[in-house]
Amino acid sequence: MRRASLLIAVSIGAAIAVAVMVVAISAFRELSPLEIVLLQFFVLVLGLYGSYRFGQNSARSSVRDLIRPHAPSAVRSLLGLRDSLYGLYYRVDEYRSSAADHRLDVIQAIVEEQIPIGDSAIEDWRDIAPEDVAEIIQRWENQE
Repeated sequence: MRRASLLIAVSIGAAIAVAVMVVAISAFRELSPLEIVLLQFFVLVLGLYGSYRFGQNSARSSVRDLIRPHAPSAVRSLLGLRDSLYGLYYRVDEYRSSAADHRLDVIQAIVEEQIPIGDSAIEDWRDIAPEDVAEIIQRWENQE
């Protein structure tokens, strides 16, 4: 993120520097039409690039600020679902050992497939709000 911010600052700073250079040079001599077009083009390209990147960073930051408050309840729900899946997995395992029903193998395989999906969803929330998710998981584990 720092590299992107530095690139944005350099881009906008370069656009301003080129604009100042145009003014300074034109104070001492008249610029040719080609020089004017090229310098304006450089200012335009650098300014647009810097503005575009700044807008991207600003939008990402805004989205995170809007989504972050939802992280605690979503992660708690995911932790509850994951715990329920683990409970179901072990319950089916108990029944499977006492019965010769192969349908329980299928049910257990389905449950086993769902557990990583819940873990993946928790990791997605960790990408958005790492401190909040770590705190919620810590409290969840201390509860048990």
